Amino acid sequence: MPGTPDPVLGSRLLTVAVAALLGAAVALAPVFLSFALRESRAGPTALAVAGGLAYALLCLGAWAGARLATDAFVSSMVADPLTLVGWLLGGLVVFGAQAGIPYYLYARWRLVVPLAALFGATVLVLFAFLGVRGESDPLALYVLFFGPMVVLGSSVLALAEFGVRRYVLGWM
Repeated sequence: MPGTPDPVLGSRLLTVAVAALLGAAVALAPVFLSFALRESRAGPTALAVAGGLAYALLCLGAWAGARLATDAFVSSMVADPLTLVGWLLGGLVVFGAQAGIPYYLYARWRLVVPLAALFGATVLVLFAFLGVRGESDPLALYVLFFGPMVVLGSSVLALAEFGVRRYVLGWM
């Protein structure tokens, strides 16, 4: 169908499977890292910054790699290098916050709902980024609209989980 992105990996099913596998790894990473680093001096902030940066590089790498492999960059993105750098920096900030906040909240208070939201967002992002030649560029849409909404939504869910744990269950 015209305007529908083509999956870079060959099929939509394989693309979803890869996105889900990477999403699970991203969502479970702070659980395993917290366990592995329990004797370390690295605190929640270090985990959040390192994890957010790694996540941003994963997402931006998937976006750029799919377009490099298929020569499918949107012409307006590569025509002006400053535009490309601006979108990449915006992506770095949005994706860094998207993973860094749930990582911090898990390391500090063991909140798991933001990690579940991160799993869902990662599957969505990677599925979109591993498709090329659609009607619009998914990076621009995600950086401007969807990414900030995901960060806000997962933060609201984190507040809800914190409130339930503290005031209903008395755990915190």
